[in-house]
Amino acid sequence: MQDSSRPVTGYPVQNVNGCAPTQPATSATAYPYVNPNPYPYYPAPRPQNPRPTFFRRLFVAFAIFLIIFGTILLIFWLVLRPRLPDFSLQSLSLSNFNASNERVNATWNAQFQVSNPNKKLAIAYGDFVSSVFYKDNFLTETRIGPFVQGTRNVSTVEASYSVVDSFAEGKVVDAMNGERTRGEIKFNVKVIAEVAFRYGGWSGRRRFLRVWCNDVALTGSSGKMTGGPKKCSLG
Repeated sequence: MQDSSRPVTGYPVQNVNGCAPTQPATSATAYPYVNPNPYPYYPAPRPQNPRPTFFRRLFVAFAIFLIIFGTILLIFWLVLRPRLPDFSLQSLSLSNFNASNERVNATWNAQFQVSNPNKKLAIAYGDFVSSVFYKDNFLTETRIGPFVQGTRNVSTVEASYSVVDSFAEGKVVDAMNGERTRGEIKFNVKVIAEVAFRYGGWSGRRRFLRVWCNDVALTGSSGKMTGGPKKCSLG
């Protein structure tokens, strides 16, 4: 006898409650992302300011120039070795001296010896001014003409000073008369000279040279310098 509980071959299987079997769920198919805009927009780069680059290059060029210029000056100094001139006061005399009633009359005559110690450099003297002081009190000054001094050269420079009825404080007049009465009076002689080194056709930068010849003693009677030539100091 045929079993009625077995399904008939070729027909769909029915659930017990008569419903069709549930179909298995199928997975969704994945697709790659497609950009809808094939030509994307990129913003244009912001223009650069050329000024920082210009100043940077200018600074580098200036630094290179300073290095080259400094190297040339160093080589120049090492080769030529510039040295300042030497000054000495060979003589100083005083005449026609009279100091009274806060007035001074006097005449001084000085002779300087100027030496150029350089072997390769000449020295050009421009404005040349010499002054006479009593201690720190200015009395008179004179100007000396320009001149050029060759290498290893020794030059003699003369200067004349005079004061006529020039004012001076009473204490200064009394101090000068007191020293002269004691037999010796001292003066300070100052020189300010504009100098420049020369080498062939080249001339260096001009500079002012200050020279002091301090405590130059003169006899009270004859007014002549005592103690022989006096070396002056540069300051």
